[in-house]
Amino acid sequence: MSNKTYNIRTAGAANIPVLGLGTWQSTGQDCIDVVSKALQMGYEHIDTAQAYDNEKEVGEGIKQSGVARDKFFLTTKIFPDDLKFQPEKLKAAAQRSLENLDTDYVDLLLLHWPDDRVPLSETIPALCELQKQGLTKHIGVSNFNIAHLTEAQKYADVPLVVNQVEFHPFIKQNTLQAFLNNHHILLEAYSPLARGDVFDNEVLKEIADAHGVNAAQISLAWILSDKDRVAIPKTANPDHLQGNLDAASITLSDDEIEKINSLARADGRKIEHPDYTPEWDD
Repeated sequence: MSNKTYNIRTAGAANIPVLGLGTWQSTGQDCIDVVSKALQMGYEHIDTAQAYDNEKEVGEGIKQSGVARDKFFLTTKIFPDDLKFQPEKLKAAAQRSLENLDTDYVDLLLLHWPDDRVPLSETIPALCELQKQGLTKHIGVSNFNIAHLTEAQKYADVPLVVNQVEFHPFIKQNTLQAFLNNHHILLEAYSPLARGDVFDNEVLKEIADAHGVNAAQISLAWILSDKDRVAIPKTANPDHLQGNLDAASITLSDDEIEKINSLARADGRKIEHPDYTPEWDD
């Protein structure tokens, strides 16, 4: 069994499997087990972060899976603080992630948040240098708005291939999505199930019933219906892995997509963000 990989090509020539395993709040042996099983089942994309405090467990899950490193796409993120985000500290932080993950490189390294206390004019060139040194194949950002993306691009001499943001049927991201499309940057959706709220939505349940699947799978299928999006649903339950994987094969009608599009609202965000969160574009 193999993940349905669309081979979406960005400006950075990054081929990113459209559906991956998110590991936020996945810890201990549960994290090891779900990562190992996901890779054995055919997942080709694993996402973690230093801030999740589980890179060692993700690395152990990779090891226990027996899947060769070059058979899947691995992402981690460096969280902003005054130490890690100074250019001279960024490489050391990246190397710690590689040690924790027990790998020589990641496929994608992201700046986890913008932080106006730390100039992008310093951190973006340092991030680019990590790609040139081979610690990561590609670079990107997470939780950046258009203003931060525009500034980051001024200082990047290699492409930023991803902006990882909260995204699901209840959130408005049209303005950001249009900007990303114009700049050949993928929107990578975290919390694609709106922290479980998709299960209670009548529109999603009705469409799910028509396809013989569940509302979570419909939410994922809707995200993946746009060729410029990737989804990384989290699950701590190995029994849910196959359902998420199968969502990549669901084809929604134009009418169904429009019905789901109509669910977005101004107060649709589900994730609590730090006090330096940027002003969102929608």
